[in-house]
Amino acid sequence: MGDEVAVISALVVVLACALVVLLIGRRFRIPFIIGYFLTGIIVGPFGLGLIAEEEVSMLAELGVILLMFTIGLEISLKNLLSMKKIVLIGGMLQLVLTTVAVLGVMMAVGFSFSVSLFIGFLVAHSSTAIIMDLYQKSGEVDSRHGKIALGLLIFQDLNVVPMMLAVPFLAGTDGGDLAGSVISFVLGLAIMMVILVAAIYLVPKLLRHVALTRSGELFVISIVVICFGIAWLMSLNGVSLALGAFLAGIAISGSDYSHEVVGQIMPLRDILTGIFFVSIGMMLNLPFLWDHLAVILGLAALLLIGKFLLNFISVKALGVATGAAILSAVGLSQIGEFSFILGSTGLAAGILDNEIYQIFLAISIVTMAATPFLVQLAPKIVNKYFAPKVEDEEKQVLQADHEIIVGYGLAGQYVAKALKRMEIPYIILELNAETVAREKARGENIIYGDASREAVLEYAEIRTAKTIVITIPHMDAVKGIITTARRMNPQVSIITRSKFISETSELYHLGADEVIVDERESAIQIFRRILMSKNMPVQDIEQFSKEIRTELYNKYIEIPQKTSIPDRDRTTVLDSLKVRAKRADERLSSEMARVEQVRVEEGCVVCGKKLCDIHLRANYGISVLAVKRHGEADAVVSPDGETVLMKGDTVVVIGESRALGQMLPLFLCDSGTYCELPNRADDTSV
Repeated sequence: MGDEVAVISALVVVLACALVVLLIGRRFRIPFIIGYFLTGIIVGPFGLGLIAEEEVSMLAELGVILLMFTIGLEISLKNLLSMKKIVLIGGMLQLVLTTVAVLGVMMAVGFSFSVSLFIGFLVAHSSTAIIMDLYQKSGEVDSRHGKIALGLLIFQDLNVVPMMLAVPFLAGTDGGDLAGSVISFVLGLAIMMVILVAAIYLVPKLLRHVALTRSGELFVISIVVICFGIAWLMSLNGVSLALGAFLAGIAISGSDYSHEVVGQIMPLRDILTGIFFVSIGMMLNLPFLWDHLAVILGLAALLLIGKFLLNFISVKALGVATGAAILSAVGLSQIGEFSFILGSTGLAAGILDNEIYQIFLAISIVTMAATPFLVQLAPKIVNKYFAPKVEDEEKQVLQADHEIIVGYGLAGQYVAKALKRMEIPYIILELNAETVAREKARGENIIYGDASREAVLEYAEIRTAKTIVITIPHMDAVKGIITTARRMNPQVSIITRSKFISETSELYHLGADEVIVDERESAIQIFRRILMSKNMPVQDIEQFSKEIRTELYNKYIEIPQKTSIPDRDRTTVLDSLKVRAKRADERLSSEMARVEQVRVEEGCVVCGKKLCDIHLRANYGISVLAVKRHGEADAVVSPDGETVLMKGDTVVVIGESRALGQMLPLFLCDSGTYCELPNRADDTSV
């Protein structure tokens, strides 16, 4: 009973201390991983001593097992096959180069072959948990360097298996029988593969039968049984429980029910990751760290630089662009969580002594703590020194009032397509070097550059631009772009996207003119479809949709409420954030009034007629905004009633959707409908 109470009390102490440390750290923008390390140092046996050393090991074991299971869930065999070049070639190069380099350095300073090789194994691994967490939060998982990092991490994680099986041989606990060690190694690897293959085939069938029961409790129990069951079977073959749990996650990830498993497990991911890193901080010997601080910091710096260079060489060998290679190399320059599992196994087997293990532990924590800062700094260096250069003669000449598109994802592509169709000049700013090279070869006016930098916006001629459209999802970058663009051109119109409604107020404060909110539009569309399914009249649907939009903006954008608006206050109110937001939303979301372009076809009713003879406003409620003559670049804006419509002209009109549909046959040469112009001599309106 005492052990159970000790574990529960340890969990309470860890989580309570982590809560305080993380809240304080958030105020000073300290990355969470550093907060977890500090929590472990504070409550650990070398800090305040709130938790005993044996309790530390239990927490670490639990955290590692569940953490590795969740990581395994994210690594599917399909992903492995789709990234086989990066995983196999790049991963092999990175692992071999790093291991051999460390082996040579360690043997040169006097360490034995087994110790040197084992330390090479430890250094070769990077942190899947840290990098994937950082890239997920920054939206870089699907970027080129994000995919490269994931491929190399997968290869590293999978190679922990043979490394773990090689521990008895390196420790000399095999009795000196080399042939027996090799046979044992191969046999163990074969047994592990049999278990894994069987799990891949049997686990989906088991989950299917459980899912047919429609019992959530049974599904959760089956997940736990699979996780710990496979981990236990692997442990019988000499593999650690954590590594077995990792392989169990891979087995489940390939099933049709993997998404449901992820849904059940992922809510615990953050807390499990926190417990694991807290447990690492607990193991750090503070007196030892203080006595060897200079050595540890120096070795950590050398390790970061060395791993960066070796990672860069490995990735560059695949033909990857320099910018992406640098970003991925920086992301993988730290020591990973699997290294701690290997390190503790090596310590228990006698390969490492306690002093070497403490130095390794301290260096690892320093490199992991530095990673968030390095990952944040790397893009700035790449953008400044390694961005592809665009020669002045290659730059397309932009006309005044051009558009700037930031990001060339799906949204950016559609914006560019629309502008191209309307023959409006534009320039695209993109940070994916491969996308820039590919689209430039296709003739797009696209450059590599960070739109939050003044030099890049200066190159895009922000001072003469009419609009800048920001389509990227990363909110910190969006804020920087808005601030810089507004400072450089106070008159430019800024249209941006946002994931959440709660972010709109800050974006408008920074200077955005229009914000397209993914969350809001999804909510409104769902709301509209529910009403439509109930056969509600369209007028009521439009009214309710308008009320929903107003309610959303009232909730997140504050403005002094007034029952009346005196003339002296009208300007203040019209400049308020809420009015700007609601007007922008109405312009973008309105389905009642639309601006359309209609071409005058030969032989149609209106061809050769004056606008005053067509009576569009009187009969359809439609106004003509402009007429663009066929073959001419200029357009007649606000044409008078004497303007004659000729074959091939493009007429820009505004009106309600239904009225536009009724008017369209007048412009078609063979609409299938008899059309004639109304006889309204008393109406001279256009």
